[in-house]
Amino acid sequence: MASAPARPPLLWWQLAAAVLQGLFYLAYPLVIYAAHTQLGTRGVGGILLGLYGLSLLLRLRGSAADLWHVVRQHAALAGLIVAAVVLGNRMLLLLLPMLVSVYLFATFAWSLRRGPPMIERFARLVEDDLPDFTLPYCRRLTELWCGFLAGNAVLVLVLAVAAPIGWWALYTGALFYLLLGLLLGGEFLFRKGWFRYYGEGPADRLLARWLPPERTANGRRSLAYVARREAVAAGPPSATAASDVSSCQ
Repeated sequence: MASAPARPPLLWWQLAAAVLQGLFYLAYPLVIYAAHTQLGTRGVGGILLGLYGLSLLLRLRGSAADLWHVVRQHAALAGLIVAAVVLGNRMLLLLLPMLVSVYLFATFAWSLRRGPPMIERFARLVEDDLPDFTLPYCRRLTELWCGFLAGNAVLVLVLAVAAPIGWWALYTGALFYLLLGLLLGGEFLFRKGWFRYYGEGPADRLLARWLPPERTANGRRSLAYVARREAVAAGPPSATAASDVSSCQ
């Protein structure tokens, strides 16, 4: 099997842009809550637009295709912030996490319709030769993420419209990430127990002791897949080795 091409190293400006975007999403609820008592809607919107602008400015060092991809991804979010600044409507800022979830839900749901499912695409980034017996699981997990994202969007909308801003900030700034961590951690444990396919990490080695792959049908499938992949990677025996084998017969 041909090895996957090496990925190009991450440039400093790409890393800085990614960090800025990550900080934007992580700190957004706390910024909105703190600014609600100190600044007006236009002041908060201006700060958020400044962060967006700085991120895009860093992206200018990349290709035009990279910049256009970022603009398309974030046009709706930036437009919502601009509308909040122009109209002075705080409610629009509270709806931003909902819009992110709606966008992700649409992306995951569309992948179910057109294929391949989003989780399968992620899995193939790690295992390019993804075995067929894992594909139904990838589809079911994509459906689970659709439900999680849709539920989060509805809850954020309800909190933005009908609850105190403190409740909104508590959920979007803390409880959501707790639920997200539980979903990711629970899915990891379930997947390892279901397929019994383990890597070289410490968690995998520990789970391999507790949940040996030989004891389930899926685990034996995983063992056969690993053996087949290693055989393909090793390649056919050399002519010298073949002659040695024939001479011993």
